[in-house]
Formats: sequence, C-alpha cells, structure tokens
Amino acid sequence: MAAQDPQSEDSRAGTLKAEREKKQQNLEPPKENALARALKAVERGGVPLITRDGLYAKLGSLTTGSGFAYGAGYRTHRFFERDAGIDLWAGTTMTQYWAAQARLQMPIAPEGRIVLNTYGRRHDYPMEDFFGIGPDSARADHTTFRVLATTVGVRANGRVVGPLAVGGGVEYLTPSVGDGKDEKVPPIGDVFDDESAPGLASQPDFVRSLAFVDVDWREPRNARRGGWYRAEWSHYEDRDQDLYSFDRFDLDLRQFFSVLSERRVFVARAFISTSHTPGDQTMPFYLMPSLGGNDSLRGFREYRFRGPHALLLQGEYRFEIWSGLDAALFYDAGKVEMRRQDLDLNGLESDYGFGFRFNTDNGMILRVDSAFGSRDGKHLWIVFGGTF
Repeated sequence: MAAQDPQSEDSRAGTLKAEREKKQQNLEPPKENALARALKAVERGGVPLITRDGLYAKLGSLTTGSGFAYGAGYRTHRFFERDAGIDLWAGTTMTQYWAAQARLQMPIAPEGRIVLNTYGRRHDYPMEDFFGIGPDSARADHTTFRVLATTVGVRANGRVVGPLAVGGGVEYLTPSVGDGKDEKVPPIGDVFDDESAPGLASQPDFVRSLAFVDVDWREPRNARRGGWYRAEWSHYEDRDQDLYSFDRFDLDLRQFFSVLSERRVFVARAFISTSHTPGDQTMPFYLMPSLGGNDSLRGFREYRFRGPHALLLQGEYRFEIWSGLDAALFYDAGKVEMRRQDLDLNGLESDYGFGFRFNTDNGMILRVDSAFGSRDGKHLWIVFGGTF
C-alpha cells in the first residue's frame, strides 16, 4: 500500500477545520418557543414570584389548602437609597383566608456576607383541616379550626464560605385558635377537646428562638443539578401558662441529578422533624409537623396527619417536553409518630402520580399534580410555585 503524502493530509485537515469554523460562525442560538417566551414575560413582570421593584400582583397561595390567593404588594431593593430591601404585601382568597406581611432586609457586613431581616406578619386561616393526632387518626374525624396569628421577628443570615450559610433569630408569636368556619365539616370543638387536641382550650404567646445551617448549591434556581440541605433547631417558650414549651428540630435534604443535557432530572428529598417536650409540658397540636397536601403526601388531603415526629420521603423524575414545560412522575412516602423511636421505615403512607411543571430557570411558575395510590383517594393539585 502506497504511503500517503503528509502535506496532503495536512491540507485536508486544514480544509475540514476551516469548514467547521465556518459552520460554527453561521450557527444561530436555539429559538425559544412561545410558551417559554410567555413564562419569561410573566417572570419579568413580577407576577407572581420574582423580583421586579415597584408595585406587583400577589398571586398564588397563602398556605396549604387556602385556595388561589390574590392581592398586591410593593418592593424595592434600594430603600432610602441604601442596599436595604423592603417588601410589603397583602392578599386574600375566595375562602376568606387573608394575610399581610412587611419585611425589611439589610446587609450589615461588607459584600452582603451578613444580612439582617426584620419582619411582621398577620394572618387569618379560617378553615384549617384537623383529623386528630398520630398515625391512627381517622378520615371520619375530619374537622376544621381557625387560627388567627401575629408574628414579629428578626433573623441574621451569614454566608460562611461558598454555599454554606448559618444564622439564627428570635420571633414573638400570638396564636389564637378556635372553631373553623367550613359549613361542610364539623368545627374542631364538636369532636376534639384539649386532651385529644392539646392547646385547643387556650393558647399562650410564644417566644421562638431558632438557629439554622443551610447549604444551597442548586443550579440554576429551578434546579437541574446540585443540592439544598437545611437543619433548623427551634425552642418555643410559653410566655403565659408555662404549659406548652418545647424544642423542635427539622432536617430537610434535597438532591438533584440530571442527564441528557439537563433535560432529564431526578430529584430526591428526605425530611425529618422531631421534637422534645419536657415531662410537665405539652406540644400544641397547631405547632406539630403535618403531612398531606400539595407539598408533601400528595395523595392525601391537606394536613391529613399530624404528630410530634414526622418523616417524609419524596422522589421525582422530571423530563422536558419543550422549553418551559416539564412532565414529572413522582412517589411520596411518609408518616407521623407519637414517639421518636417509631420514626422508622415501617408503616409508611404512600402515593404516586404524574404532573406538569411550567417553569423558567428562576423557578416554577405553575405546577399541576395528579396523585393516586393512597387510602385517601385521588387528588388533583394546581399550585403556583414549586414543591421541592
């Protein structure tokens, strides 16, 4: 076989290289479809989630089970010509839920490494679901209660290194709990008393002290990769009756994995909440962790399970249909317990389902989930914002 001319080979390689460079120069960036452009327009307009300064519409949800909320707010990131930010909003729903909040955020260290937040919130939730406490609570005992509360507080958040942040704060809470206003469901006082629903008869004011560690390396904000891990300890001090003081610890771990140019995303979440109550104290039912609803056990009604200790495991597989729209398959499992030692993998409630996520890189705009496979029947959730 005759040897090839090295100069001929070099010339051919040079020609191919020149052709590739010419093609790259002529390439156009991929065009966004109409849905992606519309979602980004919503985002830039500040409806309902993102960060435009000035007046904005407050749309979405006030709490799990409140229904669609609407209202208005005002925000600026240059309060009094400084790098402080202020955000004021108020909203209500067709089900007579309402809330109003004011928040001032101010950096108190160079480059914003320490940020101080002061805030106040007043809300009225008139139809909160309650089924009893513990894993054996019955659907037949469905009742509702009303909670009217004011919270004022201050928190400091400091960036240590990279994605690691630590912080703490103190809050003053004034909850008031009574019978719910849902005419289709009995009020809580018709089925439960202060023994079966601790804290129902009277509610003290609380001082809540808290500390947290947060590691957030999600990329982008509507995460396709990375993780978010948060541990928070709280102490609730009963300021009036010396009956309802307790400690609570929450651990929330979320991990994101992606393949195929980040068009396929696997999401895993583990959440654990546990508490410690001295022998002469009781944890109020309305401050216990709960499971059920659009953001936890999606195959169950809102707040279907309550208890002093809770475990939640969730998994999702999200795949891009086109830019701005993902489909998802999900599985949820979890339970509440009266004793910490029972917080294991036995006897978990579970569900599965599918859904759709309308999103931009900055977050989910709208989420639709259909849940099946639970002993609580089928459920459809349509929610502004993400789940995890």
